[in-house]
Amino acid sequence: MPSCRSVLACCVIALAAGGACAAELSLVSGNGYPPFADNALPNGGIATERVLATFRAMGESPKLAWLPWARGYQLTLAGEFDATFPYVPTPEREAAFYYSAPLFRSPHYVFARPSDARLASNFKDLSVGRLCLPYGWAGAPEVQRRIAQGRLVPDRPETLANCVRIILLDRADYLIAAPEIEAAALAEVGLAADALARGPSSVGALTLHLIVPRKRPGAAALIRRFDEALASLDKAQRADKAPKH
Repeated sequence: MPSCRSVLACCVIALAAGGACAAELSLVSGNGYPPFADNALPNGGIATERVLATFRAMGESPKLAWLPWARGYQLTLAGEFDATFPYVPTPEREAAFYYSAPLFRSPHYVFARPSDARLASNFKDLSVGRLCLPYGWAGAPEVQRRIAQGRLVPDRPETLANCVRIILLDRADYLIAAPEIEAAALAEVGLAADALARGPSSVGALTLHLIVPRKRPGAAALIRRFDEALASLDKAQRADKAPKH
């Protein structure tokens, strides 16, 4: 993020030229969340590509930093970055951030050892069994409720790949994730796609968003502009895909 001194210099130059002073927007995201966000993915992942395209449509050219998730989140909350992504809604986060319109909607499934008979029922009572959920991740809505009620205390390693290892070592029973994220975690630890089995149906869908701290000056207006640009891009894409007569 530009320093106060550099921003002040930009203001002086802009005002001298008769223009307005606007600091360059700064964004932060994190790695290890394919296909949505990872600086090793093409264009930084599909969420990164979507966010940057939306800002470009707004006439912005934000800087993007890659940091560990927890650090990027806290620095955004502290005002060091204007926004971060992609995040799912939780009551705690919604109290501190404005959320954009959804970038993606992502169905989530239970994954467990193929030999676990409870998988057939999607671990119907999710409080029975040991859930592995990486630190900073929010589960599907029912999982969030059970954690908030204290009925479910998940194991919280740093990454989903560590969850895979923990489950295969029988130190946890299941994880809940989007299939593409689970597949990437298996690949990261060098395991075949069938090392874990998937439950028969989705346990809920999560939406992914850009979030802006509520205490940031102009936060609501920034989210409104972002949502308008995102809607315009989606409308244009639908028009491009519509059958031509």
